[in-house]
Formats: sequence, C-alpha cells, structure tokens
Amino acid sequence: MTWFSTPRPTVVALMIGALAGSLYAQEKDPDRLKLRAGATRSDDSNYLRASDGKEQADQTNSQTLDVNVALPFAQQRLELEVNLINSKHQTLTQFDFIGKNYVAAWRGSLSPTLLGALSTKHTESLNSTADSVDPNLRNKNVTDLHNLTVEYVVSGPWHLLGEYSKGNSVNERAVLGIADIRYESYLAGISYAPTKGNTLSYARRVDIGANTSANTSASEYSYNGHVLMATYALSTSTSLKARLAYLDQHFTIDPKYDFSGVAGGLDATWHVTGKTSIVGSWQRDISSFQTKDSTYAQTDTFSLAPNWQATPTLSFGLEFKQVVRDALGNPNGTVSNRRDRTYGTALTVQWQPRSYVNLRGSVTQDNRTSNAVDQDYSARVLLFAAQFIF
Repeated sequence: MTWFSTPRPTVVALMIGALAGSLYAQEKDPDRLKLRAGATRSDDSNYLRASDGKEQADQTNSQTLDVNVALPFAQQRLELEVNLINSKHQTLTQFDFIGKNYVAAWRGSLSPTLLGALSTKHTESLNSTADSVDPNLRNKNVTDLHNLTVEYVVSGPWHLLGEYSKGNSVNERAVLGIADIRYESYLAGISYAPTKGNTLSYARRVDIGANTSANTSASEYSYNGHVLMATYALSTSTSLKARLAYLDQHFTIDPKYDFSGVAGGLDATWHVTGKTSIVGSWQRDISSFQTKDSTYAQTDTFSLAPNWQATPTLSFGLEFKQVVRDALGNPNGTVSNRRDRTYGTALTVQWQPRSYVNLRGSVTQDNRTSNAVDQDYSARVLLFAAQFIF
C-alpha cells in the first residue's frame, strides 16, 4: 500500500537544522553527569482518535529516566544520553510501551577552523493511532540514524558544511501513507552570518534509499533537495526566520509515485515586554504519502503562541494551531481530493519551585475534520508531569 516516507522530522527540517545550528557549541562544557527522573499522568478523552460516537477514554501513567554524560578533554568532547520510558495504560493495555533511546556523539576541533562531529542515535516511539491503518493496535516505530558532519570556517562569517548520514525507520505495523525505509544522505552547504541574529544559508541534499516494508516489494528511490534559509533581527525584540525549499523525488520501479514541489515557512518572534513574548509561524512541507488514491501530501501548519513569564519560576503558555493536509497525486488515474484539517488549542503552566524540581500541567483540545469517511475526531488531553533533576 505504501512505498516511502522520510522519517520524522522531515528532510527539509533536517537540512535546515544542519545549517542553522553550530556544529560545535560555543558555550561552557556541560556538567559531566546529569540525572533526571520524571513521572507523567495523562487523561485522554479519545485515545484512539475515533470518529464521533466511538470515543474511548484512557489514562496513561509514564515514568522516565534520563542519564547524560559529557567527557570533555582538550578540544574534544564525548557525549552520551540515555533515555528510558515506561508507559502503562489503565484501559487500553495493548498500548503499554517500554522505550529505549540513546544518543552517542563525539564532537571536536581538529583545528581552529575545522570542526567535526560523529554521532549515532536510536529512537523508539509510538505512532499516533490517527495515522495507523489499524488504530486498535499498538504501532511502535524504531529509527536509527548515524551521522558524520564536518564544518570549515572559511573566514569570519563564512562557513562551509558537509554531512553524511545513514538511517533506517521501521514500523511495527502499517502506517497510512508511510513505509519502512533505509537510506543514505549527502549534504553540502554554505552559510553567511555578518552580524548577530542575521544569517543566510544554502544547502543541497541528495538521498539514495529504498522501501523495506515486509508487505511490499522493494522500491529504490532518489531524492534531491535545495533549501535557502535566512534569519533577520528587525530589532532587539523582534526577529524573523524564513526558508524556501525545492524537493524532487523519483522511484525506480513505480514512477507514478514521483513528486516534486516547493516548501517553505516563516517564523516571527516578538518580545512584547521582558516577560511576554509571541511566536507566530507558517510552515509548508511536502512528503511522500502513498495510498491507493494519493502519491504525496502537502501539509500547511499555522500556529500562534503567546507566553507569559509571570515570575522567574512560573510561566504560562497558550498555543493555537491549525494543520491542513492535502493528499495529492493520481496513482489510479483519478486526482486525489482528500483534505484533513486539524485544530488544536493548548494551555500550559510550568512551575519550578526548587532548582531540582520542574512541574508542568497542560490541557489540550484537538479537533479534526476530513472529507474522507470516518476520519473526523475530537479529543481532550489533561496532563500533569513532574521532573526531578539530580
């Protein structure tokens, strides 16, 4: 049913992230050992994201343990982060989940102008039931990513970046429009940062990969992407981020699933006062979304998020989000017209009564409407989380 989809985050986000962040953090070395333990309770009015009248509520209790180790020596640094999560459901026990995640990285400076990083990342998570072909069963995703990055400081504000990645993503069960994949990726880019808060970057990424789902024949693909990103500080309190990308993907066996198009986005941050800020965003992405009626999907995300730092230890956040996903293409000769529109509102309160304790509470309301049959749903989630830092 499906052929290919890039693991989350999307290819565009990966390209931008590679250029936007500095390879070797110009900050003080972190503590050599950090331990965090957390507990979360979540009450979901519609865990399976079922259509109206078929809702089933559930309570989830999760415990997490994080261990961070940093070993700096000379101009090098070894980092290891391990995360364990144990999630138990009160009613839908088939969704009980134990996740083991880790990131290991070496970061170093071979010279004042040549920087490098070598990392490996393993992630285990649950796919949303709204995206699973069978929403009544647990659907775990396992993703592995190995990455080598080299950055060269040409002179002053000019930087060159090269990156090689190898990854794979495997789902426990079928996911709507998405398949298991393996791929290799090559990226080259250049960035220019004349002043603080103002940057201009370009990158090109080339992927070679294949679908590896057990229920489909293998299909090799090639991907080419170009992305241009800019950040601009309008003032000390206002900044903009913009990106423009062109993506082109081709399949060897079944070219009817080829797609190409333009993606992009714009983020604006305004610090209204010393305690109040507002972030507005629009993002457009395109990705493979292969079903019997579509070949790819275009997703537009609009969000507005004000935040109030009431005191040094207490903050309130509000977010309004709308996500519109259009299924596009015509693999069977008929142009797809499916549209899913999701509205979300979230209120979050964070409190840090002590330096070693973080408390967070939130209420989230999501509503989806779709012109596909039985794809509408509404859900409300109440969450309380506590984290202890040692």
